[in-house]
Amino acid sequence: MRRADAGFSLVEMLVSLTVLLLATTSLAGLLVQNSKMNKSQQLAIDAQSNARNCLEIVVAKLRSAGWDPVNAGVSTVTLDPDLTDLVSEIEVFADVNADGETDGTTTDDDDGEQLLIRHTGNQVEWRASADVSDPFVVLAVNITNDADGDGTPEPMFVPDSLTDPERVTVRITARSPVVDPVTRAFIRYTVSSDVVFRKNL
Repeated sequence: MRRADAGFSLVEMLVSLTVLLLATTSLAGLLVQNSKMNKSQQLAIDAQSNARNCLEIVVAKLRSAGWDPVNAGVSTVTLDPDLTDLVSEIEVFADVNADGETDGTTTDDDDGEQLLIRHTGNQVEWRASADVSDPFVVLAVNITNDADGDGTPEPMFVPDSLTDPERVTVRITARSPVVDPVTRAFIRYTVSSDVVFRKNL
């Protein structure tokens, strides 16, 4: 009688390696897909957060427009002087320190009482001074205001009247900094808010 040899044959070994390779390939594909989905969700969350944070900051400043505690006749806002260019802007006036003016002519404490907010390129920025030599401060980046993706930004500030506005709609569209790995397109997220300007006291 012959004793059976212990171990695997070459055919058994090849079959085992093939099954292992197929299982590993399937698992790797699943991990790659899961990673893409996670990246896509993170990009969407970042775009939403960016748009909401920017809107919150801008709306808070617009709600102070027209604050005039001493009834000095402070202006509320100045609308965008050129609606045909790609820069959307609004200037906000608020007599925060109650000195009766916002242009800094009587005191140096008026910085922030005359605030120019604008959307230009892919960012929102502001200058908290009437001095045009002061630099703009960037509030948010990846703000394209291109909700439909056609390459042309929509206006960020839409007033109810061009001559005597009582309210303005603020629309902000944030875009993901990179292309979504699942859809192969940028993720866009748009938020908006209506702001009613305060009346003089």
